[in-house]
Amino acid sequence: MTLCAGASDQDGERKGGRGIMKTIAVANQKGGVGKTTTAVNLAHGFALRGYEVLLIDLDPQGHCSTALGRDPEPGVFRLLIADYSLKDVVRTTGRPHLTLLPGDKRTSTAHIALVAEGRLSRDLLLNILSPAARTGLDVCVIDVAPSVSGLQEAALYASDLLIIPTGCDYLSLHGVSSMIETLRTVNSQGGSCHIVGILPTFYDDQTRESRATVARLKADFGLEMVLAPIHRTTVLKESAARGKTIFEYAPEGRAVREYTGLVEWAEGQCRRLTTSRDEVALRQPLEPIAARPLSRLSRLTNAYLSVASSQ
Repeated sequence: MTLCAGASDQDGERKGGRGIMKTIAVANQKGGVGKTTTAVNLAHGFALRGYEVLLIDLDPQGHCSTALGRDPEPGVFRLLIADYSLKDVVRTTGRPHLTLLPGDKRTSTAHIALVAEGRLSRDLLLNILSPAARTGLDVCVIDVAPSVSGLQEAALYASDLLIIPTGCDYLSLHGVSSMIETLRTVNSQGGSCHIVGILPTFYDDQTRESRATVARLKADFGLEMVLAPIHRTTVLKESAARGKTIFEYAPEGRAVREYTGLVEWAEGQCRRLTTSRDEVALRQPLEPIAARPLSRLSRLTNAYLSVASSQ
């Protein structure tokens, strides 16, 4: 199945010819916001629809492997430093249509080595992934490390879409504004990731803080950029601990419905990017939306941080 084809068949079989691979970065410069959970379930959600999906774990914690029931491996390190080819380091996951480029703590070593050797260019990952787009892959999902680094910028440079998971608390707002500021810098250097979705996570509609945080995000970034929230639930932690995605662990639960909604949103954005004409039309309204809220949001978070630190 390709992103320019129709909906997938009920049996999930891959239909149609090869399309243009779309790359989705899942990133936030604040940890503990459900980033890996989102990347893993987004990738599996696409695979369940019949798309050929590659999940790349750029986070040195290697949690994508754990969440899929595999042991972390230095796949990213081998690809970037040891001159392995992409096909040599990609692993199966035991799930149809979903493959994994695993990472572990040696991903940090790879970053240090690339910087020392002067080989960490912003188009590093783009150059690696471009040939993969001709091998039948439809979607690439990148779990990006929270630390600001050249690898983070390279991931954004290679991406078509950016999803920013954020906790529903005031302290998490700073990570959103910082992430968009980094994206703006990357785009000013030739990047083309102009679609941004802010995903509220750990949402609890019974708490004032959750409701107020989502309302603030919508006010500052616009309704177009703030996605339907993922509610706080123990089944997401339980599923990862058991090496299963939420689609496998609790297929009838609310979390599945919410992550299905995220997959449908991302699928729709990928389809709209299929032609260059659609891409140009889509970029124009989103760039000012992304740029507009930073100063106001920065004042809000800085004020909150100042109050919190004084208590």
